[in-house]
Amino acid sequence: MNLPEAVSRGAEAKALLETPAFVRAFESVRSAIHEQWAASPIRDAQGQHELKLMLKLLNDLLTVLEVAVVDGNEARRELDRLNASVISPKQWMGR
Repeated sequence: MNLPEAVSRGAEAKALLETPAFVRAFESVRSAIHEQWAASPIRDAQGQHELKLMLKLLNDLLTVLEVAVVDGNEARRELDRLNASVISPKQWMGR
């Protein structure tokens, strides 16, 4: 992936993470998993394990989006650095 693509993906991920509907949906799913786990009988180890996996996958989704934001920010800084170091032919010739 090139720098402009990383910037774009980071911006998309940031926008998604800041969307109130996404935040509500994410928290709703997380709460539902926790509620199901709390209500599950102690003897249901398999069910508890599956709920733990669901929670892990949900958190993995959040991590992927957060990493995209960080990568996008780093790509933006790198592009800014590269653009700042580019000089015109007139600047190069001292005019």
